[in-house]
Amino acid sequence: MLERLVVRLAAAPRSATIWAVEPVEPGPGRVWRTRQSGWYATNATAGELTAHSPDSPFPGRDFAAWSAVAPHEYPSRRHYGAYLRETFHRLCVEAPDGVEIRPVTTQVTGLTRTANGLRLRLPDRTILADKVVLTTGHSDLEPSEEDRRLRASGRVLGPGIAADLPLDDIPAGETVAVRGLGLTFYDVVRSLTLGRGGRFTRADGQLRYVPSGDEPLIVAGSRSGLPFLARAQVHRPDLAPDPVLLTTARLDRLRTAALDARGSTKLDFAAEVEPLIWAEVEHAYYRRIVGLRDGEDEAARFTAAFPDVVDERDRVDERRTGKVLAAFGLTDVPPLRPEELARPFDGLSFADPAEFRARLREVLVRDVAESRRGPEGSPVKAALEMLRTLRPALPGIVDFGGLLPSSHRDFLSRFVPANFLLSAGPPPDHVEQLVALLDAGVLDVVGPDARIDAGFTISSPRVAGSRRNAGTLIDARAPGPDLARDRNPLLRQMLADGLISEFVNTDPATGESFATGGLAVTPAPFRVVDARGEPAPDIHALGVITQNTRWFTQVGTGRPGQDSPFCRDADAIAAAMLGAA
Repeated sequence: MLERLVVRLAAAPRSATIWAVEPVEPGPGRVWRTRQSGWYATNATAGELTAHSPDSPFPGRDFAAWSAVAPHEYPSRRHYGAYLRETFHRLCVEAPDGVEIRPVTTQVTGLTRTANGLRLRLPDRTILADKVVLTTGHSDLEPSEEDRRLRASGRVLGPGIAADLPLDDIPAGETVAVRGLGLTFYDVVRSLTLGRGGRFTRADGQLRYVPSGDEPLIVAGSRSGLPFLARAQVHRPDLAPDPVLLTTARLDRLRTAALDARGSTKLDFAAEVEPLIWAEVEHAYYRRIVGLRDGEDEAARFTAAFPDVVDERDRVDERRTGKVLAAFGLTDVPPLRPEELARPFDGLSFADPAEFRARLREVLVRDVAESRRGPEGSPVKAALEMLRTLRPALPGIVDFGGLLPSSHRDFLSRFVPANFLLSAGPPPDHVEQLVALLDAGVLDVVGPDARIDAGFTISSPRVAGSRRNAGTLIDARAPGPDLARDRNPLLRQMLADGLISEFVNTDPATGESFATGGLAVTPAPFRVVDARGEPAPDIHALGVITQNTRWFTQVGTGRPGQDSPFCRDADAIAAAMLGAA
């Protein structure tokens, strides 16, 4: 946001003062702050990171060139934070004449509209501004009824990012229950092992964990019982196929058909969109099989034929799919089953924890091997990489109530978690380290459908003898947005005063509605919508704060040399702010 303001002010010189208010560290913010432990890694490779838009006239380098970290490696968060800090300071120094950027390391606690502009309340001062952009990122939420029940029975840490949690206070040898097996779970585990002096060694190709003796015993669980799978190591980006079914023209036809059939252009994601997504994933899977078997020219021919799997109603047809597969000799190839990849333990019960641990270990070891082959050598990882490729298409389908209300709820609660589990995981090294920790007995996963009772008893109903008692509970789940429960004092005050509102997805044809928990904003330039449903002329919002009204707002940078939706969104806000100032 700051860069786009500075770029536009350089192109059309004028005087301006920009207050950059950040409570932790200007530039890196809370997540990337430079004072955090080195074992917390980014979830993107060095070659994927930049803080510069493609048309920026200001000198600067993408992260890999700035840091000399190899493009395929995953840097630490604090290293990337140092890059963001330098980028921020460079923008401050190189801002054009008449433009002053004033960093303030504190939190805005209130905002009111006056006859002279917007008055921002800070702990030690007030700021009067003409325009405001809310880029507040992740917030803490008031605990739910279940959270309060658990907190009443013992020590609960989280939810929140691992670097914010007092993990050093947990005694060595204590049993710790961890709720959730996503990216925060990986951070917590690394903090309680590497952060306690443990180390990994390799002998005869096998990774081993050497405990320090200061670790707690970590017992974890989730609904799926499966930690996030590893991201594939991409060696040949040029082999990644483009989507062939999920086109703008097809989506437009689906909306027209929905309007004719239901009186609304809102789509049913599970029935009308999701089959196309999984067909795209299957396309990437089978294309890689053809490429490995018959060469890249034949793979391209398969891609050219694949659109035939969709019928004249824009529906995936099994008979048509079978004909395409048969034409390329793929009928005997085991089909890809994404639901089994995401929930490999569904329908299974285990006689004891050792049986489940062996099965989990088998799944993780196979996943590491597939990830290291990359999407170029692994048809499975080629398929899952397609899920990442399709992400930019989903906001156009989902944002601003593009789905039926009940379908919107289903998308957020079912599809999104499975999507992230399969395609948003950590580096393969981290998953391999998880296997070593299981082998060392430092970490255990209780099994699928894990439940945690008062007193921190954690167990899986499908693993006999899995019941364990813990002294501390760490909530490693990533809470979704919920404006009504948001603890940010600025948002609480603005909501109470009617300056902002929650986005409610309502179907005009039926009156059905879904309160999303997200901050209501207009389409670009993303003006906040007040309690009367009116867009504010002088307040905009960008990023995580708008999640659920929009989708996948967590990523604030684009790939080097490429335009990105996030950059375009920030530029739209900058244009609106400066054009009407």
